[in-house]
Amino acid sequence: MTLNEKITAFLTERGAVKVGFAAREDLGGGPPSADLEYTLPGARSAVSFALPFDREKIRAFLGKEDRRPHEEDNLVTNMRATSLSWELAEMLHGEGFPARGTAANLNYRKDIEGWQLSMPPKISHRYVAVAAGVGSFGWSGNVGLTGYGAAVILGTCVTSAPLAPTGPIPQEEGFCDGCKLCVSACPVEMFHQEEAMSVTLGGRTYLHAARRTCLRCQICCGGFTGLHKSGKWSSWSPGRFSIPGEEQELFNELLRAMSLYQKRPRTADGYQSPAFEGANLNMTCGNCQIVCWGERQETARNLKLLHTSGCVIQRPDGSLLALPADEAAREFQRLEPERRALYC
Repeated sequence: MTLNEKITAFLTERGAVKVGFAAREDLGGGPPSADLEYTLPGARSAVSFALPFDREKIRAFLGKEDRRPHEEDNLVTNMRATSLSWELAEMLHGEGFPARGTAANLNYRKDIEGWQLSMPPKISHRYVAVAAGVGSFGWSGNVGLTGYGAAVILGTCVTSAPLAPTGPIPQEEGFCDGCKLCVSACPVEMFHQEEAMSVTLGGRTYLHAARRTCLRCQICCGGFTGLHKSGKWSSWSPGRFSIPGEEQELFNELLRAMSLYQKRPRTADGYQSPAFEGANLNMTCGNCQIVCWGERQETARNLKLLHTSGCVIQRPDGSLLALPADEAAREFQRLEPERRALYC
């Protein structure tokens, strides 16, 4: 077996649904997070792989039936991807090549000023996956696979081994059919419907939706707020903060929301993020990723589940309750003013 074949067998036997390989040159000219040598000086190649989420748990999450199974699946899948990356690094060491595993998430370049807000990754699993042909960009900028959509977690291992590149997926063979339903899954309208942005990797230019300020993602996926401006649906966050169009105003609103978040009742489980020290965060959104299953009919079904799932309020014991929009609004107004002020 070639080393590529050994690696592919190693990962697929452990649950990876796709494996690919990129040379350092395949990521050349990309953003700083495409630089393999930041992770491993002397790196020549990267291995990319994908692990799928549990679809049944996703639908329970989107439909507001139950939040915790997908949160647990999400965290466990991220930990599996991280563990597999380091196990592969050990295997490559045994083959005589320096290698380094990488964390699947929450692994930021803390040497960059203001990293807590921009959250620049040490390595972009998306860029490596696209260069290696594991997946392709969807309109949201999430990377997905045919048959799985964007509902996957990507892992990366960097090595000095001269692995044979697998090459990117041709544009016409990508999983995204341009339905753009992902845009409508974001409670804070992070993505543009028509305007695109680009990234160049190894001389190839890729397009996906232009994104508004990352502060929108921070305030929403951080769980600080989640109510759509229509008032008809929300993420799993009980927050009802406004989303100003001006960036400085949004920054101020984010800081205020973060401060009040610490005073809310604690919900069960969750995770610690290095970007929000001391805060126990919960999986409340990620809708742009998990709504997309790479098939328009199924993605539309997921979006309908989300849009008809109601709005979330929080009980005094910290538990979350999804109610029809009008009923949720009435319940929210019944809260004592000091409690209501924690969410808006």
